Parts: sequence; C-alpha cells; structure tokens
Amino acid sequence: MRHSEHPRLASQPSTQIRFAPVLHLHSGEPVLQIAETVRRFDERPLFGPAHAIDHEANNPAQWLADQIEAIANMAHGTHDNRPIIVSLPVPSLVHPNTATLCDEALRRTRLCPQEICFEISDAALTLAKEDVQRGIEALRRCGFRVSVDATASWQAPLCAAMRLLLDNLRIDARALENDAELEARVEAAAASGMSVIAEYAAWRDADWLADLGVEYAIRPRADA
Repeated sequence: MRHSEHPRLASQPSTQIRFAPVLHLHSGEPVLQIAETVRRFDERPLFGPAHAIDHEANNPAQWLADQIEAIANMAHGTHDNRPIIVSLPVPSLVHPNTATLCDEALRRTRLCPQEICFEISDAALTLAKEDVQRGIEALRRCGFRVSVDATASWQAPLCAAMRLLLDNLRIDARALENDAELEARVEAAAASGMSVIAEYAAWRDADWLADLGVEYAIRPRADA
C-alpha cells in the first residue's frame, strides 16, 4: 500500500517532518540526515475526542511505525543521503512489537531497514537496562541501525558490547572543551567505529574536533 493510500497517514501532514543534513566537517559533503518531527509520541492527546479517533496511534509501536512510513515516503527521491536518523521515544523502544511493526511499515515503502537509524537518548540507556538492550537488539535483528543522542546528558555507561550495537553518537560540541568525561566517551565511541556527530560545532574547529574523533556536524556555524 503506497503512502497516499495509507489511512493512518492521511492525518499526518508533511509539514510535521523536516530533514536536516549531517555534514562532514572537512569536506562539507552531506553524509546522512536527521528527520526532525514537530511532535513526539508523549506529546499526543491521550484523552477526549482526538484520543477516541486516533487510538491506534497511541500505541507507541504503531505510532513509530506510522512515523517511519511517512518519513520513508517523504525521503524517497528527494532526500537521498542515508541513513536517516529518527528519534526513538522510550515507550517505543521498550515495546515488544516496535521492531516488527517498523519493519512491516518499511516494506510498504522503497526504503530498507539499513536506511533508518533510530536514535535513543542517553537518559533512556540509564533506565531498565534489560528492556532497553532487548529493544535495541530487536531493532538490530531487523536490520535497523541505532544511535545515541548525548547532547543533553552523557551519564549512561557504554560498555564495549553496547558500543558494538550502536552506529552514531550525537554530542554538543560546546561541552567538549571543559568536560573530560564527554571527551573520553567520544574517543571511546570513535575507537569502536561509531560516527560522532556534533551540534553547535564551528567549521574552524574541524581539525580540533577530528583529533577527538568528531568528523560530522549538524548545521555547523560559519567562522566569525
């Protein structure tokens, strides 16, 4: 079933999703992209008429699958850099049906699981570790990529086994200069083969960031 024919997606206008390229700090070339959604799962109405009409989408696994299908259909032919990083809310991460439903959703599009990278927050990794790891492993078995957003916090332990399950680490470049713990985490991630993506990076800091293992940036600032 094509995107335009999917009944649950008819109420999801394309303006709710924006694509931001991730650039290589030395070449300036786009290498992947982030799908930025206006609303998250936990911001949806959970009562009243809207809830009664949209009760299926209040299932965190189904909600994410619908998001993935909409993103895949929007990206095809217009946003070609892969993979696409998609935020993964905690309720969706720990739901037992998330990986299966997202895989089924992608089968209705022209994208494959390897072209989607789910991004979980650092805070999520500090929650029920068994449920979190089980969710990550289920996504990986379906072929999806997984990354970590450590822009707000970087407290969760990333053991060697966990780093092997992860593709990217997103960090705040402003925190690197004065935080030895974050610097050590970035270096360990890069050494494990993870790509490190910086927010609030400046083009002029490309060499310094590369020495730490940071090669990519979102919306890097022009030199003053």
